[in-house]
Amino acid sequence: MNNYDIITCLKKELDSLTEQNDFLLRENDSLLLEVCNYEKRLDRLNKAYKELEQQNYPNKLAILQEEYIKLQKRCGQKECLINNFACEITDYLNECNSLTETARKFNCSPEELYYCIPEWDDCNERLYGLDDYNIYRNKLEGRCHELDKYDLKKMRTPEQAELDLIFTDYNNNLGLYEIADKYNLLITNLFRLLKEHKLIEKESDAIGYNDFYREYISESIYNKYDIDTDLKLIDMFYRDIKLYNNN
Repeated sequence: MNNYDIITCLKKELDSLTEQNDFLLRENDSLLLEVCNYEKRLDRLNKAYKELEQQNYPNKLAILQEEYIKLQKRCGQKECLINNFACEITDYLNECNSLTETARKFNCSPEELYYCIPEWDDCNERLYGLDDYNIYRNKLEGRCHELDKYDLKKMRTPEQAELDLIFTDYNNNLGLYEIADKYNLLITNLFRLLKEHKLIEKESDAIGYNDFYREYISESIYNKYDIDTDLKLIDMFYRDIKLYNNN
C-alpha cells in the first residue's frame, strides 16, 4: 500500500470518527436537555410535596375518616329509632299530611322519611297524597320525570307580550325552572324559546344552566364537576310536538 492509499484510508477513518463525534455531541445535548427537564419536574414535585406536608393532609384525612365513622354510627342509630316509631310516625303523618312537619315532630329528616315510608307500606301510595310530596320528590329524584307528562298548554308558543316578560325574567337571572313554573311551561319548551329567539346557541349557554341541571337530575346526585351539557332538551320538544301532530 503506497502513501496515497494510506492517507486516503486515514482520511476516511477520520471523517467517520468526526461524524460519530458529531452524533454523540447531539445525543449528549439531547440527554442534557432531558436531565434538565427531569430536574425541573422533580423540583415541582418536591415543592408540591412540601406544600401537602404543610397543609397537614394526613391529619385532615384521619379527621374525615373519624367523622365518617361517627356519621355511619349515627345513621344506624337513626334508622333504628325511626323503624321503632314507624306506627307513631305514620299515624302523625296521616294527621298533618306533611313530611316536613312529621320530621320536625320526630326529630328526623324529611328525606329519611321519604325513603322509609314506602318500605313500611310496601308501596308509595301514602307518599303521593302528601302536601309536600313533589318538593321532596324533585329534591331527591330530580325533575326530569316531568318530561314524561304530555301537557299541550305547557308546550304552547306564548303571545309576544308574555314572551317579553319571559325574556325579561331570563335576562334578570331568574332561574330557568322558576321561569318555566311561573309561566306554566315545560322546561324543554323554555329552552326551545330561548334558542329560537337567539338568546342561546346551545342548551348549556343558558344563564343559570348549572343550577337548572342540579334541579333536573336532583341535588342528591348532582356533581358540579360532571355536568351533562347536551341533554338534547330542545330535540325532545320538537319530537313531542311531532308525535302530537301525527296523532
